[in-house]
Amino acid sequence: MPIQVRYATESLASTLASINIASFAGQGFIESAFTNVADDAIFELKRKRYLQKLAHPKTHVLAAVDEDSGEIVGCARWVFPGEEVGSQLSSEEAAAEAGAELALPEGTNRGIYDGFFQVLKEKGEKYYREDDIVLEFLATRPDQQGRGVGKALLRWGMDLADKQQRRIYLEATTPGFPLYAKMGWRALEEAEIDYTQWGGEGRQVLTLMARDPLPFS
Repeated sequence: MPIQVRYATESLASTLASINIASFAGQGFIESAFTNVADDAIFELKRKRYLQKLAHPKTHVLAAVDEDSGEIVGCARWVFPGEEVGSQLSSEEAAAEAGAELALPEGTNRGIYDGFFQVLKEKGEKYYREDDIVLEFLATRPDQQGRGVGKALLRWGMDLADKQQRRIYLEATTPGFPLYAKMGWRALEEAEIDYTQWGGEGRQVLTLMARDPLPFS
């Protein structure tokens, strides 16, 4: 199954939203923050979030395509310091939608939603450098796990990082940690998210990680 990595467009926003939700289901955040939110409202939030990311001048939104079937099997978001990719939106309608204020759906647990990102931000302040490349997000469609999708999406950014001699920073979920470790990332510190402190259930652990560039010639 050859995998092609290419830039995403607004026509893929719904597909990427579905992959996002399916890939991270059962890990804690979605279930805790959106316990009282309808599935279609969660989907619409994710879809609009992708439109915003596609419009962001410094965010590279990528899609992994199975060249045999033409299906989208994974996605990633990379941010390179000081580098602008420009908007990846081609229609005025999509650009207007992306520019609208993104309101969280009714029923969202704001304590969990805000607290999750605040914990990661506070932990990351000790390690994140302004000249780091950041892998914001990576997901593989659950039925395509183990076929090299994540590796292909990682290789896209790793090659550029080596060329630019920049470090890559990310926050790994427990399922994603083994792949990052195998591909050369090292663990910096764990960040524990205790959802019970905001009225939720359970906890989740993410690992802050960094990969130093390899010599490039």
